[in-house]
Amino acid sequence: MTKKQKPKILLLSHDCDLVLYQTFKVLNDSDKAEVTIAAPDEAVLPVDSMKRVAMPIIRSKFTFKAILELRRIIKALHPDIIFAVSTSALSTAIQATRCLRHAPAIVGYRGTQAHVHPFDPTYRMALLNKRVTHIVCETDDIRQYLAEYIPSERLSGRPKPFMRQWVQNAMAHPVTIGNDNDQIKIIYIGVTKGRPHKGLAVLLKASEILADEGLKISLTVVGEAGADDIQSARKDIVTFTGNRPDAMHYLPGADVFALPSLRDASPRVIREAQACGIPCVVSDIPGARDLIITGDDPSGILVPPGDAQSMAQAIKDIALNPETHTRMSVAALRNIDDNYAMADYVEYFDTLFHKIAEKSRRQY
Repeated sequence: MTKKQKPKILLLSHDCDLVLYQTFKVLNDSDKAEVTIAAPDEAVLPVDSMKRVAMPIIRSKFTFKAILELRRIIKALHPDIIFAVSTSALSTAIQATRCLRHAPAIVGYRGTQAHVHPFDPTYRMALLNKRVTHIVCETDDIRQYLAEYIPSERLSGRPKPFMRQWVQNAMAHPVTIGNDNDQIKIIYIGVTKGRPHKGLAVLLKASEILADEGLKISLTVVGEAGADDIQSARKDIVTFTGNRPDAMHYLPGADVFALPSLRDASPRVIREAQACGIPCVVSDIPGARDLIITGDDPSGILVPPGDAQSMAQAIKDIALNPETHTRMSVAALRNIDDNYAMADYVEYFDTLFHKIAEKSRRQY
């Protein structure tokens, strides 16, 4: 493929987040690819300079109307690659390209640590289908896990980028948490209602341990929480805000961000906290542990999942030691700058898409 033959990408926008939109916008605007977004008319998207075509909502792995319309779009646009974020979008792309003479390559995305069930036929309709050319994995843990079921040459891992300017508004307009005389201000952000694997009960217990030691504690939980957690929490040390559109604005006022999950994917909020210079105490689980720096110059501390005592000790070690807190804060900012640059993410996709498009075109 010559330099003038930039890849034509059809982005199925179902479940696509703002970071991926921004990545594809850069690819399109820098003339590295020609990107078209396929999305329902009612979807509000930051398409800007990218072309857009309408298609029905993808409600399942076999939404007949969406399959038919996507097939029509493919015949009209002749994309080199379809990029599908969700498994439903991936299945739709596979069905829509069936028996096409010049079918585009299909690239999937995997951002969850959820288990694969190889004997479940629905997985053969999407993730494990041999017609999927490549799968981009958000973490290396996910890539290694999928390699048990998918040839490794069809997998690559790349964490999503994050830029400090994305938290500028939050830093300029922070929400006050706790009281001025609190020794330790802890922040948690995330929806935990109906999600015991998020481990909020562990963090509530850790905050009690610290309070029982005589420390002045304030734990702010931003996001919808379950009734059991709200009722069991100590009202004198825990504040529940519910869901907040300005959730990120709660970060700058905290001493420590805590992520007590028992399992998780690649939580964006860890990157948000570090971009605000907040040291993190994070469960040592796949996906989450890759996001902080450990070792000689750490940006946070990893603790065993489900261990409230270890979490309490880690929070105390950071918050009560100003030198440690400052050093971790600097390391957190450096981690974002050095390891989550948008330019590197764009270059990764640029290289991947050119390679796949070139191979696909040689077949016809």
